[in-house]
Amino acid sequence: MINNNKKAFKFHGSEVENIIIRYVVRQYDKPGIVEIEEFDALKNPEPCETINVQVVADFVTLTFYRKESENSIIRRELIPSHAIERIWVKG
Repeated sequence: MINNNKKAFKFHGSEVENIIIRYVVRQYDKPGIVEIEEFDALKNPEPCETINVQVVADFVTLTFYRKESENSIIRRELIPSHAIERIWVKG
């Protein structure tokens, strides 16, 4: 069961206060149109215990854990590195 207490946010496994990622999303049905999206860990509604963000090779990986100690993953999101505009990590 997911704990309703404060979520933990981690950047490469180290606990931080918040992570904000700003990235570009291309609209393939509308050539030349791009949108700026933002992932803000504090504002994320996903019911989970931990959100871990890692920059690995060509992707920024967001992993949402139901229970991190049991490696119980709810889902993963991959954002291509070339789409990233900025990553803010508040320690």
